[in-house]
Amino acid sequence: MLNTVRLAFIGALMVLPQTTFAADKAADACVDIAVPKDAVMARHGNWMELTPEQWQFLRGVYVLDPQTPPGLPYGDKAVLAQIDGRPGGLVLFIDGDKACTPMLIPDELLSVMHDVATGRINHQGTGS
Repeated sequence: MLNTVRLAFIGALMVLPQTTFAADKAADACVDIAVPKDAVMARHGNWMELTPEQWQFLRGVYVLDPQTPPGLPYGDKAVLAQIDGRPGGLVLFIDGDKACTPMLIPDELLSVMHDVATGRINHQGTGS
């Protein structure tokens, strides 16, 4: 539990400047990618770059999440950070060598992200 709290705290520290300062200072919300990556690896976690399809999907989730700032997240790719034995994860949107705009995600969303990565389409019902 403590590791999840620490990871969430790192994410909160990264989001705080974005929600506090004016738009012209929004770039301050990004940190060197080594900071969160080293924190995850020090806790024997997993750092996985997401597919372009997962990145696009999560951009939409980010926009609709009431806990994230308005607008699209920074960057042109994303990573998933997870700590072994802990539910959910943290998605970080990557802009060059910077980790930006973190978003906590639950286990249920991880399953959907896997479907997006594999191109799996799940139709409910038989249709007419």
